[in-house]
Amino acid sequence: MIKFFVDGTPAGQGSKTFYGKGRMAESSKKLKPWRDEVTRVAKLHAPDTPLDEPVKVTVTFWILRPARPKFKDYPATPFDLDKLQRGVGDALQQAGVLKDDSRIVTWNAKKRFTDDAPGASITVEPLWDALRASLSDE
Repeated sequence: MIKFFVDGTPAGQGSKTFYGKGRMAESSKKLKPWRDEVTRVAKLHAPDTPLDEPVKVTVTFWILRPARPKFKDYPATPFDLDKLQRGVGDALQQAGVLKDDSRIVTWNAKKRFTDDAPGASITVEPLWDALRASLSDE
């Protein structure tokens, strides 16, 4: 099991801005610094050989609580959860944690408010290990 925390403001990947003549770019300027930081921290925890098997990724995105949130207990705000996941999956591959982010077959992802430390808690575990753990809990 690989487990780590990434400090910073989570940013989503997937929304594109069209510039004409087939040129497109990520809409969020926050994406590159966020994905670079996830990649940097993930490299510190990467195995000698990237995982090349089905994995489960569990991630909690910690979003700074605004002074007056629209929804008291949950950050039902941009970025979309699936777009946040996409950036993490790509960073795990780029860091050498995973051979390919298509190895992620199960996601457990959520967004939560924090009052002090935005970022993401990330756990990557081979699916067989996750299944054994859940069976032993029964």
